[in-house]
Amino acid sequence: MNLVAKHAQWLYVYSIVFPQNAITALHWSPLVKDLIVSGDEKGVIVCYWHSRSDSQQFFPEPRTIFCLTCSPHHENLVAIGYKDGMVVIIDISRKKEVLHRLRGHDDEIHCLAWCPVPGEGRLPAWQDELQEEGDVPNGELKQDTAMKKSCYLASGSKDQTIRIWSCTRGRSIMTLKLPPTKRRGGAVDPAVKERIWLTVHWPCGRPTEIVSSSFGGELLHWDLTQPGKRKWTLLGSSEGQNHSRIVFNLCSLKHQDKELLFSISMDRDVKCWDLSTLDCSWTMPSLGGFVYSLAFSPVDPGCLAIGVGDSMIRVWNTLSISNIYDVKTYWQSIKSKVTALAWHPTKEGCLAFGTDDGKVGIFDTLSSSAKNKPPQISSTYHKRTVYTLAWGPPTPPLSSGEEGEHPSVTLYSCAGEGIVFQHNPWRLSGEANDINKTIRDTNSIKHKLPARTEISWKPDGKLLALGNEDGSIEIFQAPSLKLLCTIQQHHKLINAIRWHHEHGSDPELSYLIASGSVNAIIYVHNLKSVIESTSESPLTITEPFRTLVGHTAKVTSLSWSPHHEGRLVSACYDGTAQVWDVMKEEPLCNYRGHQGRLLCVQWSPVDSDSVYTGADDFSVHKWLISKQEHTRPPQGKKSIELEKKRSIQPKVKAKKKKKPVGKSPTKQDQGDAMNGDESMKDTLLEENGVSDHEGEKEAQETELSNKDCMAVPKDTSLPAYDYSSFSSSKPFVTQKATPVKKDPPKEKPAPDASLKKRKPRSLLPFSTSMDHRSKDELHQDCLRLATCLKTKGIRLKL
Repeated sequence: MNLVAKHAQWLYVYSIVFPQNAITALHWSPLVKDLIVSGDEKGVIVCYWHSRSDSQQFFPEPRTIFCLTCSPHHENLVAIGYKDGMVVIIDISRKKEVLHRLRGHDDEIHCLAWCPVPGEGRLPAWQDELQEEGDVPNGELKQDTAMKKSCYLASGSKDQTIRIWSCTRGRSIMTLKLPPTKRRGGAVDPAVKERIWLTVHWPCGRPTEIVSSSFGGELLHWDLTQPGKRKWTLLGSSEGQNHSRIVFNLCSLKHQDKELLFSISMDRDVKCWDLSTLDCSWTMPSLGGFVYSLAFSPVDPGCLAIGVGDSMIRVWNTLSISNIYDVKTYWQSIKSKVTALAWHPTKEGCLAFGTDDGKVGIFDTLSSSAKNKPPQISSTYHKRTVYTLAWGPPTPPLSSGEEGEHPSVTLYSCAGEGIVFQHNPWRLSGEANDINKTIRDTNSIKHKLPARTEISWKPDGKLLALGNEDGSIEIFQAPSLKLLCTIQQHHKLINAIRWHHEHGSDPELSYLIASGSVNAIIYVHNLKSVIESTSESPLTITEPFRTLVGHTAKVTSLSWSPHHEGRLVSACYDGTAQVWDVMKEEPLCNYRGHQGRLLCVQWSPVDSDSVYTGADDFSVHKWLISKQEHTRPPQGKKSIELEKKRSIQPKVKAKKKKKPVGKSPTKQDQGDAMNGDESMKDTLLEENGVSDHEGEKEAQETELSNKDCMAVPKDTSLPAYDYSSFSSSKPFVTQKATPVKKDPPKEKPAPDASLKKRKPRSLLPFSTSMDHRSKDELHQDCLRLATCLKTKGIRLKL
């Protein structure tokens, strides 16, 4: 699901000593191979010849530059487009001459394109204009030397027009107005100002044809020889071929006998078009952020929803035969990283999502106008990152439109502030309920409840499991949420809880619940005896039914196989996914194809051999269990040392002093990370997703929440086991179940006010102060890095 450029390396790094303004345009000359021309927001043009380390500076206009392009026919000509709509053509030879100031556009110049063929005698509009001015004797056009050497220039502007300019006369000879069309052929109101980026491309060898972007992702082919106002043809003959968002870049090339056009859009799809038929040949989706969540639809098992850090949701039809990348994108009203997804259990196309800024909403993915229909948004926002979403039966109290009317299932959301909200999907505008109030009332709890980090409903809707920041897991009975038991097994924050499916041959397996935490061990518990217990008091479980050991870092996601009994797959920060035989406590296979830390995993509901994983390497992988050569997670040097320590030291549960998180690393720390220190890898990773949303910086700064830690301190208490220590299958009931005392815990002494409050841990591996630094600081980092690399190169030469 992503595009990867392999074998790339830096060839040149240089820093200009001129005023440090933000560079807004850049082009590599097609004629002079070592010439790079750049423009900045103040209007300064810099020409740099990297072969001789020479540069020149120009200042033709005190205006913000939006784009520039070097001529493919004359090595000294450069066209420049400005924010206010002006186009300037300059000669960058020693004369530093402004050849033309072209006025006509009323708004930003988004793109400039030179005609690929020199000469200005091929367009009828040019000939008609010359005839009107009396420059064509006997009706025949005679081209002078200047016209033969010059060429046309096309410009696309935010004012929704394309202009063709004559570089000989320095004037516009043709104006093309974007038509008010949409992908489905319906007209739009011209008075409604739509978001647009008007890019223009002049295909090689086609001086009378240009291709441009339009509103909402459409591409238009313009025939400049065609008379009348309608000179355009819409690319893509069928629905779904066009981009779903505005197009930024176009380029063309010849491959064998075909002329191909490539386009890239804000929807992050790369499309290849056949210019002879104007149809889309293929589409390659890409992701612009970490993959936080995967969810298969229970109604349409082939539909895989993907939550990504680029503020978009993808719905991938994994069963499509004609198109392996049959993907639809949903982005309206999101404006933040998508961290949680959940399909409605019975209503097709109903997809709930949660975001990094605490928003919870529901998309209708089957709507005929889905690409333009915004989602329903809950009026109740979380204060921090949404960790998990789950559909479950309603629990009291539940507000509804009319008394006595309730939906069969409601939406539950768990977020970084440790609260679980219940949202009424029929009335998202109403206030959501904090289920902690119901838990307190039902169980007569007076003491402070732990911070919630994970939520999971048993498939039959009778039991609710809540994972907590302190590592405990509480099991409640619906609908009153009576506390049945507490699992005291993990001692660190719970990341994942999953109930076993109910359609196996052994009904006892449906009482299995698997859990993963910041610790690397996965525990599986059998709750059958607890649920059937007649005890009035909640029980405490202190021994697991099965223990799965092998991962060397935090477990982030779990998924039971819907095709097998007692088979589980786990995703981990060690960069691998592991398939387990739970009953035998044995590893079956290990997937190591990702280049980063795994964040989510889903077992395919239609193929018992297929698993889908998402990671912080900006990709989703589909892999086959039968094709994996490894059976267990890799055992690193750190895990071997920990195992030795564990074998010689008694097991003592002592609280560790927590290290501060979220601080920027020092230079020494960065140097250690570059030399392979894995503990600093998290800090140096950065997600290049879509930013620039209103209030995003403020929202992200408050989202440093509890579920995970960006800069993970080395945990010497993390156990690592040798697989030879695995025991054979255990008897089915091996757990201790003891009543829980209802007495509230003793009050802790008030902390010293002079001590600095510890920042909470975060689910998101990139959420640290490093991600929220100002643009000026990031710019200085780039300059410092370039200086170091350049200095290193000079030393090597000496």
